[in-house]
Amino acid sequence: MGNLLRDRDINQATKIHQTIIIRPKLSKDLKIQIHQALGLDYLELGNTVRAEDEFKKILDIDSKNKWSLGMLKNIATENKSWDDALQYEKKLIKYYPEIKKRDESKLNYFIAMDYKDKKNEKNYLYYLKKSIKSDHIYSESYLELSSHYIDNADLVMEYLIMFSKSNPSASVTAFKKIENLLFDEKRFDDVESLYKKVLDDEFNSYAFNRLVDIHLEKSEKDEAIELVEKFMPKFDYHSKSSNKSYVIRLNRMKIDSDNFDTRKALSSFCNDIIQNENIN
Repeated sequence: MGNLLRDRDINQATKIHQTIIIRPKLSKDLKIQIHQALGLDYLELGNTVRAEDEFKKILDIDSKNKWSLGMLKNIATENKSWDDALQYEKKLIKYYPEIKKRDESKLNYFIAMDYKDKKNEKNYLYYLKKSIKSDHIYSESYLELSSHYIDNADLVMEYLIMFSKSNPSASVTAFKKIENLLFDEKRFDDVESLYKKVLDDEFNSYAFNRLVDIHLEKSEKDEAIELVEKFMPKFDYHSKSSNKSYVIRLNRMKIDSDNFDTRKALSSFCNDIIQNENIN
């Protein structure tokens, strides 16, 4: 019942779960369920410390509990407690070998960040670069590398582009950072070249949206139409890639409008879609 109440009254849900957990002779499975529920209650209330305590109580009952280890790892990651995140990740890989290949990149990222905290730059970079050589790359590794090489604009841009590819919903943030770098270096013409190169490799919703904007800003309406017509047939409106089709169709509407505010609003709407959907 407490779970059902969480969305309506989180405080009432918490009271119910606190009342249930002190009952005698609860089964092991029920205790775990209640500690899970209480932990989620506390997260909803913004009390991460109490939530962490509840998840640790689950490990006292079942030291290999996959769900609890995952939640504790996420909390440690959000708090940038890299040593704790690393230890939880190691346990997950030890107890659940099937996730080793999937999480190998993330493990190396945690090791790298732990070395960063210890001011060991050599090992920090070694494990960070090892992280991006995995089959399933943890996208934050690219972002971290881009921050480390901040004085090398071309390398920063390379890592940010990789970051956007591995985490498409972050394309807006990544490419805005790239544009700022290019503007700071007065490389204005390189912005258009960048998006053309990205689209030559594969379709990217943000690169597409921005390139149409650039063509329209330069009064190159024919080039903008050509870009839309190039990609329109590639994405079926009714398929899983339909959101890509929405971005393309919204840009078609943008081209057809001569009103600056309308064009700006459509571009902004496209960015909202990109940021909220893993669609690139």
